[in-house]
Amino acid sequence: MTVGTETSIEPPAHRRPVAGTHWRRTLSALRKSFARDLDDGHGFLWWPVAVAVGAAFYFAPASEPSPTDLALAGLGVLAALVLIARSPLAVRYLAILLGLACIGFLHSALVTRLATHPVFPFERTVTIRGHVVAVEDRGKGAARLLVQPAEIDPRPRNGLPPRLRVTTRGKVPAPGEAVTMLARLAPPMPPPLPGGYDFARVAWFAGVGGSGFTYGAVKPWPEAPPPDTWLTFLSSIETVRMAAAGRIRAALPGDTGAIAAALIVGDRAGISDATNEAMRIAGVSHVLSISGMHMSLVAAFLFGGIRLMLALIPPLALTLPIKKIAAMLSMLGTGAYFIVSGMDVPAERSMITVAVSLFAVLVDRRALSLRVIAVAALVTLALSPEAVMEPGAQMSFAAVVALMAGLEAWRARRGEVTDGGDVSLLARTAHRFALWLVAALAATVVAGLATMPMALYHFGRLAPLGMIANLVTEPLVSFLIMPMALVAALMMPFGLDGVPLTVMGAGIDTMIAIARVVAQWTPSGGLYGRPMGWTMLAVVAGGLWICLWRGRKRWFGLVPALVGLAFVGAGSPPGMIVAGDGSLVLVRQDNGSWHKVGGKGGFTLDVWMAAVGIDPNEVQLLDRDTACDQEACLLEAAAGRPSISVISRPLAFGDDCASAAIVVSELEAPPWCRPSGALLDGQRLATSGTLTYDIQLNDNGTVDLNETGRVLGIPRRVWLAPMR
Repeated sequence: MTVGTETSIEPPAHRRPVAGTHWRRTLSALRKSFARDLDDGHGFLWWPVAVAVGAAFYFAPASEPSPTDLALAGLGVLAALVLIARSPLAVRYLAILLGLACIGFLHSALVTRLATHPVFPFERTVTIRGHVVAVEDRGKGAARLLVQPAEIDPRPRNGLPPRLRVTTRGKVPAPGEAVTMLARLAPPMPPPLPGGYDFARVAWFAGVGGSGFTYGAVKPWPEAPPPDTWLTFLSSIETVRMAAAGRIRAALPGDTGAIAAALIVGDRAGISDATNEAMRIAGVSHVLSISGMHMSLVAAFLFGGIRLMLALIPPLALTLPIKKIAAMLSMLGTGAYFIVSGMDVPAERSMITVAVSLFAVLVDRRALSLRVIAVAALVTLALSPEAVMEPGAQMSFAAVVALMAGLEAWRARRGEVTDGGDVSLLARTAHRFALWLVAALAATVVAGLATMPMALYHFGRLAPLGMIANLVTEPLVSFLIMPMALVAALMMPFGLDGVPLTVMGAGIDTMIAIARVVAQWTPSGGLYGRPMGWTMLAVVAGGLWICLWRGRKRWFGLVPALVGLAFVGAGSPPGMIVAGDGSLVLVRQDNGSWHKVGGKGGFTLDVWMAAVGIDPNEVQLLDRDTACDQEACLLEAAAGRPSISVISRPLAFGDDCASAAIVVSELEAPPWCRPSGALLDGQRLATSGTLTYDIQLNDNGTVDLNETGRVLGIPRRVWLAPMR
């Protein structure tokens, strides 16, 4: 019997992959990666980001949020609670972020209202009687006083501001002294440019309701009531700070002593404009303001020194938790440094971060981690939500988050590196020095890149050689200047501060020399101009995504970061800027040249020039085509620009309203003033503040203005003086 068989040698048919399988696997891997990060607690790192976004939505607009806005934020919190209770993990986490953003918005509104105090209503001459809280030497015989007024004559209708800042010359009163003075006061200054630094907001949260200058000398006030306990405490601290600053400047004259006083007691007065500018251009001016670096170095030296001394005593080292003792004592020491340094806002934020880090040591947690930074950020936003708008806070947290993210990434990969086996002491030392050098270079690059968006937006500057300057100066500050500053502060009560101050001075001199060389090498002083806000927000959002997530998904953050960088130079500055007081105009001609119309400008003009990228050395060229007399300044029309008149006296309205296309004045214009382009008089500017425009010159000779920004909105922000 024959059995027939059939064997096929053909391979099985090839199965084509189902369309979309690869993408489904990729999305599944992404979901699992996000889930792992959330399970490991990395989702918590986004909590302060959400709160900061909500706070920014409250503080950033030019107008005060309406009750409807507050109600919507409250509904957002309720909606988030409902979603958290009834939704899957992903939706639940997004609901948490939404709720935190709404809470940040509402909390900012609440803290702002709780800080309510009278603001000096309008500029006028008054007699002030009160107590001096603090004295700041401004150099060249001037001093700025922080005064707690007891009487103002004539008395403002809305009450007495808690604090006033007054600049005076001549004999300087001591902190705590009762004084009387004749002064010209004005409300705190609003932003000089839309989206710019808001001095009035800063003054509001500092309890300062007005500022100005004195006529004549400040005199004693014999009939003054005794100061309260808190004022006595503050004035005693200021007395110690002034004495210490004077002693430091006596030992180290010039800029050397001024910088030493800034680093030890927070008194930056006396630093020359040339040195300040050189350090700013070189990208090392952050050294002059007591902030995170200074607080961290003081805490680190105290912690390491105390722990080392305790470890050298065997009975204590074997029976006591010397690490926690060192953390507690260094926290107290850093707190003392914070008080002596003047308790400024940047130092306060840094103190919070240091305190949270040392508290982590006390509860057996890692002191240096992104979670600790997140907790510090939440505490800072809870106490001072306005910090979200401060350039110093933004740059400080950006740098520390980027550095900590890099440190954690290095920790995660550290196990893959071996120590190289048994080698000589010389080889190990060389290896460690090389590692330190690479780490210092990496930290400088990372911190510089992290702070670049904020520095460019707020100051209109880049420090292209700042990484080189910081790489050289950071070791000086970390291993010589700040250690000697700490030793000098500890030895000063015993009169033994001479040697450490001398060594500290040598380090400061070297730092100044480096800054001046780098500033000379920097083209155009690093001036670039302020980019469009959304480009910097995109860069920051991408940077946060890279820093706060783990795994390959973090590199998705490169997309918004690169898009933001690609469009940094795409925008154009406004065609015209008009000062809120009607005294100054800056206009751009079609060929790119700028022209100033009006007064000298001073600080306001400096801010405008930095924002639009004008070299300070060209300031004399701005009014080359402007003719001024006692009544007005007039810029004649030319190709690519309209005629503009800035009127300071009423008589000029008669001619310039008919001849100039654009008329600007701090005065209220007469009803018959109808220029062909636009009239921006005191009545209009009182409701808008500084304005920015795009200018369109028509073929028929008319001018169209398109408003692109304003400082004051409706309703007016609560920290601004009310309209007259």
